[in-house]
Amino acid sequence: MKVRQLVLCAFMLIALPAIANNAPANNAPPTEASIQQLLELTNVRQLLDQVKLQMDGVMSSAMRNAQQGQTLTPERQAVLDRMKEKMIATMNEALNWDMLQPMYVRTYRESLTQDELDGMIKFYKSAAGRAYIKKMPVIMQNIMGEMQGILKPLQERLADIQKETIQELKDLKPSQGASTS
Repeated sequence: MKVRQLVLCAFMLIALPAIANNAPANNAPPTEASIQQLLELTNVRQLLDQVKLQMDGVMSSAMRNAQQGQTLTPERQAVLDRMKEKMIATMNEALNWDMLQPMYVRTYRESLTQDELDGMIKFYKSAAGRAYIKKMPVIMQNIMGEMQGILKPLQERLADIQKETIQELKDLKPSQGASTS
C-alpha cells in the first residue's frame, strides 16, 4: 500500500498544475524541447530516483515487520535477501527513466498546450517556482507522514469490516447463501 502511495504522490508532484498566462492563447501542442525543459526544471528524473529509494526503504521495513522479531536462519535470510534484490531490480526496470521519458513527453504533449507549458516553464524558472521544487520533497514527506496517521485507522476499520463480513458469511445457513437458478 505504501509503495503505491509513494508512486502516486510522485506522479502527482510531477504533473503539477499550469500557471495562468495572460498572453494570447497558443493552443498548439507543446514542442518536445519545451517538454524536456519542463521535465528538467521540475527535476522529474531526480524525483523518480528518490521514489525508488523510498520504495526500497518501504520494502525493507515491510520485510522487517513481516519477520515480527523472529530470528531467521542464514539460509532463510539469504532467500529473503535474494527476493528483495529481485524486487528492487524489477522496480528499477519498470521505473527506468529511459523507458518512462517517452511516456512523459507523450502525455504532456497530449495534455498541455504550448501556452500552458510556457507558463509552467516561466513559473519554475522564477524564484517561487525554484523554491517550490526545492521544498516539494520535504512537503511530500510531511504529507506522507500525515497520511500514515489517516490511513492506519482506515486500514484497521477496513480489516474489521472484512472480518465482520467473513463472519456473517460463515453464520449464514447453507440454504441462505445458495442461489436458486
